[in-house]
Amino acid sequence: MAQFMKKILGDNVKIDGRPKWRRALEAFKSTGAVYKAKHNKLPVIVYDNISEIMNVDPEVLDALQNDAKMNADHRRYVAVFVSSKGSVPRRMQSRSAWSRAEEPMEIGDLTKEESLDYLINKREIKTVREGKIDTTEAERLYELVGGCIVNLQSVAGKFLKGQDFEDIKKQLFIKVGDKFRTAKLLRNYKHYEVGKRVISALLKSKELDRTKFEEFFNDPEEANEVLKTNVFAYHPENDTVTFQSQSVKCYVREKADIFLI
Repeated sequence: MAQFMKKILGDNVKIDGRPKWRRALEAFKSTGAVYKAKHNKLPVIVYDNISEIMNVDPEVLDALQNDAKMNADHRRYVAVFVSSKGSVPRRMQSRSAWSRAEEPMEIGDLTKEESLDYLINKREIKTVREGKIDTTEAERLYELVGGCIVNLQSVAGKFLKGQDFEDIKKQLFIKVGDKFRTAKLLRNYKHYEVGKRVISALLKSKELDRTKFEEFFNDPEEANEVLKTNVFAYHPENDTVTFQSQSVKCYVREKADIFLI
């Protein structure tokens, strides 16, 4: 562990020229070999939020995947890759290193009942009027962000600090609008027309087969680029594409004059 921490945090010894992530990985494997010999169990390394790695340097993600595959072959360690919805699973599945991977497991959002229980009973977003409990605000917040716990935590925190619903929605829609801008899906942008057709199809069917989604675009690579922006989400378990979140769907409905055909 001392070696592992030194590789990650650095020390005063001469650096060998390799990037820090590479040195840390080698230190993990050395430490893991000792762990395996002592406990007869494979060590596990978890790469969290790998979408950020993809955005910064996709080749690092490829290298980590290659190393995971090679060490799975030799039963040295187990690697777990955690990603948000987007194009990362597609990239990983398209590479030969995927041959040693287990089928991906998707952790879904909370149900409506679970979400309202969180907002009403755990965050106490409710009022009592004339002896009756009013949960209207909690229900409005759920309809805005759906069952994504991160988003529920965010809007609940803002509401409890005194922001009203319309202000929360305005701030959220600014962020969603930036995603549409990055994806070039707004009016006068490159993917505006094809985006309208995809949005219309998703509002009707809730999900699209991945191949059908790609067929809306002139080039499959354009479809992949749009997926990276988190307006739409790819689900590897059933090979489909949906809206990335309830917030995106609400934004589209709010801007019906822009997006609906």
